[in-house]
Amino acid sequence: MRNIVMSWGGYAVRLTIAFLFVPYISSVYGDSRYGVWVILFQTVGYFSMMDLGLSSALTRYVSRYLTKAEYPSINRVLSTANLLYAIVGIGVFLGVWLFAAHFFQYFRIDDPTLISEGRHALMLLGGFLALSFFLLPFGNTQAAFQRQDVNRFLVACEEIVRTVAMVILILTGHGLVSLAGVIVAASVIRHIAGIIWLRRAQPQVRFSPSLIDKATSRLLFSYSRISFGVSIGWLIMFNTDSFLLGLITSSAAAGIYNPGAQLMLSFRNLVNAIGIPLIPAVSHLEAEHSVEQIREIYRKGVKYGSYLSFALAGGVIVFANPFVRIWLAPEFFPSAQVMVILSIGNAFFLPQILGNSILFGIEKHKYILYVVAVESAMKIILALVLTPLYGILGMALANTIPQALLYSTLYPYLMSRVLSLPFAGIASTGLRYGILALVVVVPISFLADRLVEPTGWVTLIGTVLPAAAATVLVGIRIVETEDRNRVKSFLGFGE
Repeated sequence: MRNIVMSWGGYAVRLTIAFLFVPYISSVYGDSRYGVWVILFQTVGYFSMMDLGLSSALTRYVSRYLTKAEYPSINRVLSTANLLYAIVGIGVFLGVWLFAAHFFQYFRIDDPTLISEGRHALMLLGGFLALSFFLLPFGNTQAAFQRQDVNRFLVACEEIVRTVAMVILILTGHGLVSLAGVIVAASVIRHIAGIIWLRRAQPQVRFSPSLIDKATSRLLFSYSRISFGVSIGWLIMFNTDSFLLGLITSSAAAGIYNPGAQLMLSFRNLVNAIGIPLIPAVSHLEAEHSVEQIREIYRKGVKYGSYLSFALAGGVIVFANPFVRIWLAPEFFPSAQVMVILSIGNAFFLPQILGNSILFGIEKHKYILYVVAVESAMKIILALVLTPLYGILGMALANTIPQALLYSTLYPYLMSRVLSLPFAGIASTGLRYGILALVVVVPISFLADRLVEPTGWVTLIGTVLPAAAATVLVGIRIVETEDRNRVKSFLGFGE
């Protein structure tokens, strides 16, 4: 509960920053320059897949060894991972520089000065990614020690400091290269703070070259090779849209698409705030052979997740247009349609995120790879077909169609096989609570939207509140007594 609450707090900070910063930077830089900035991050995202799935392996084995306080094994895992990440960091740095020098000009960027500026900023971001890899085993492993709250706190501090510095730089007329430099500096400071915390909180943990061995590296790669495939699939699903739009259409289209897409991705991150802390917890439960508890986690995840994700989709469908018109400049208004389409895919995908955590925790994540491989192939094919025809809406459809199909059929079927649960029960639970959410949210939202035309933040919040209140009231009723008592106990309101 502590980890989940702090994770939500961290993502609330991120969401607030995005909500305030995106309209600011997009209005100052314009769609083309802002589009280049978005393309830079998605390009760096491609190189982040050189993680090779090792971060998942770290979480798996550190949390597993922590169950029995096997610190010599933990030290071998961290020390071996440090060497592997040092090699990865060097490869990433060289790869980003080669891409920036020889391939960046292939993006459809009209202004030659933007090409040069973007290239140099990308080189700096390559340094940021390489340093992050090198420092990761000891500076970003709080979650593996079941202290996701510490990780979220450090990340939130990094984002606040970084954003304030970036706003100051934009106000004083600095460009993309300076913003990239701030990102590098803030990331290094955060990882160093993580290392200091680990040294104090876990004094038994230490690094030594003598602890590096081949057996541990084979152990890590036996788990990470599947995680690597999953990471590539997720990269294609969630971090390639603006990259592809920059190649197929223009940097301006990438800039217009991004605000709505990032907001929808933020909702995924909010659910991940529950899922990420669950991975080491599930690994702990598996070590104790508590299979029934793991089944209950998934069943409740589908139930609560379906209700909330379909409620969110219903609200986005009704309020996306007025929201974007208040939030962004006129040239970004088409981003509202992107939000509507992506919210439909999210309604099917979000309830299954806790399933991902379970599969990672019990070392059955090969099933995630099966689904993600099919999803990625469908997304790329649909993007190449639909984007030239429908632009940014075609890209949104390329994301939503595979999600709606696969996460209502194939994924729950595989989970039913892994956890020995009836597929019909999983499917009917998702459908039943999804429909309930739509019945609660959509009529109230449409009525409020027709009665009061949102022209500013106050009136928009006023029209959203009735549907939000109804969602919460009905949601409280569907929460099971056991979970309600746990939340009350955590908040100090009794057992």
